[in-house]
Amino acid sequence: MLLANNVDLVVVSIGLPEKGAQLMKHLNIKDGIDWVFCDPENASYDALELNRGIASTFASIETPVAFRDRIFGMNNRKDGMNDLLDVLSKWKDAIYFPPKQEQAFQQGGAFIFRGSDLLFAHYDAAAGTHVEVAKVVEKAIKVANAV
Repeated sequence: MLLANNVDLVVVSIGLPEKGAQLMKHLNIKDGIDWVFCDPENASYDALELNRGIASTFASIETPVAFRDRIFGMNNRKDGMNDLLDVLSKWKDAIYFPPKQEQAFQQGGAFIFRGSDLLFAHYDAAAGTHVEVAKVVEKAIKVANAV
């Protein structure tokens, strides 16, 4: 859907390129390594000032609130637990340790850029506080078609 709307997808992940290739193979994502950028030094996470730390990973009130919203469809959450359960079902065979110990407590985010212009940003506040993928895809397509 993204490619059909001239949207380039880049997934940035902590880790080594060879681990990224192993994960794409494990998940059976054909040509996935072509759009996954592995960031063993944390450069992109640091540049975007993404949240990290033990508190945001394990002790934030945001985590149980995010799960509540997913389970009960609160705060306009429509994605439920299906995507999370799908990921977790594959996780047992794909455990990779980050290159740096502190990266284990790194939160992520979702961003839409046009060139160097930031058009949309979502910073995961804590573990489990991911933005709905469908909403990001919808925004990216809307931005691409507005050109």
